[in-house]
Amino acid sequence: MNQVYPAFIRIIVFLLVLLLIPLASGQANPGVIGGDVGYFQVESNPTGAEVIFDGEFRGETPVSVPVFSTATPSHTIAISKPGYFPWIKQYSQNPAPGKTIQVYAQMEPSTSFGTLVVTSSPSGALITVDGGKGQQAPWTYTDVTAGSHIVQAFLSGYDTYAEIVNVPPGGTATVNALLVPLTNVGSLQVKTSPGGADVYINGVYRGSSDTTVGNLAAGKHFVQLKLAGYQDWTYTIEILPNQVTFLDVPLSIRTSPTTGDIQVESSPPGAAVFLDGVYQGRTQGTNPLDLTGVSPGTHPLSIQLENYQDYNTSVDVRTGQTTTVKATLVSSPSPGQSGTIQISSQPSGANVFIDNVCRGITPLTLPSLGTGTYSLAVRLAGYNDYSTTIVVNAGQALQIEAALTPVATSAGTIPLVLVLSLFIAGIWFMHRRT
Repeated sequence: MNQVYPAFIRIIVFLLVLLLIPLASGQANPGVIGGDVGYFQVESNPTGAEVIFDGEFRGETPVSVPVFSTATPSHTIAISKPGYFPWIKQYSQNPAPGKTIQVYAQMEPSTSFGTLVVTSSPSGALITVDGGKGQQAPWTYTDVTAGSHIVQAFLSGYDTYAEIVNVPPGGTATVNALLVPLTNVGSLQVKTSPGGADVYINGVYRGSSDTTVGNLAAGKHFVQLKLAGYQDWTYTIEILPNQVTFLDVPLSIRTSPTTGDIQVESSPPGAAVFLDGVYQGRTQGTNPLDLTGVSPGTHPLSIQLENYQDYNTSVDVRTGQTTTVKATLVSSPSPGQSGTIQISSQPSGANVFIDNVCRGITPLTLPSLGTGTYSLAVRLAGYNDYSTTIVVNAGQALQIEAALTPVATSAGTIPLVLVLSLFIAGIWFMHRRT
């Protein structure tokens, strides 16, 4: 018996190692795997333009894009900013390991207007233009500033679609968002030190750290973390199917800053924020909206919410400092027949259904929902549905926070290796008794 016990321990340890290997792979290091890495440093005038690199959103200028030096040396860089014509260029080279290729785009301004027609396949996707103007496809946007815009489409069960489109002056641009079904999805758990950083995945706000984002297509995703007073953190991370990828980031205090930051809050939350006339995002109920890398000087800031009067102010941005704006919105004298609803969930990335129609993913703000009674469902694979009934009154702003609970794991889903370990332990125990 003295020889059986050590042998049994070795077997159990070996089986547990097999069990832990796939779990450990879910805690992937955000670094790229294999090969030497170089960088494309993408800048523009003016700054803050959206960058799509080889069909993937990579953030706003200035931004550094890592690439394998040994990868196929063919890249397309598209740069977009509302009110400017798109800048697109192809590169047939890769940077050497540890080296950087500088990309500079001088954007050409536009003061004309045009029309944007957006359809989706399948139809019914939620469409956003430059992060706002959410509508359900098919939809026609009139009086859109001529020039480049980033169009994104969201639909339950499909991967997010993104494209830069050029709206011609006085003309019409058409986008047909061909959505790709999600077959393999995973989750991303984001922790930062300090906490409270805004989390963007592929350019879409997904909550503030610490948070978990679900329903992400397996593959590479561009992650941005923004917190006033700290350097923006950007990287491309690999999401593994049916696993949780962990990201624990110590944010670095910005040293030798040349810009300043703005933190924006509003009561009620869910309001659209415009800085220098450019859409920046929406205020949230639990965490300020961080506008980082703002050039020093005076900037016009507008906060807008349906059925409320616009809040307009000027913000004096100083180098290395954070300016806080807290806006108490005033109801319109004659509110329309609609209200606003802001829906968040933990984990985020859940699909939101209003009367069984998918309206987007959490966190989600619907700024113009007609008055009446609706059924609301928040759904995320692996979690129980959150269901409730909401009543929308004219001029009202509702906040809903859905705490999703994991689906109970049945005995039939216990990993095979664990079952074998328990079986062997039982045999050893019986053998020892004899």
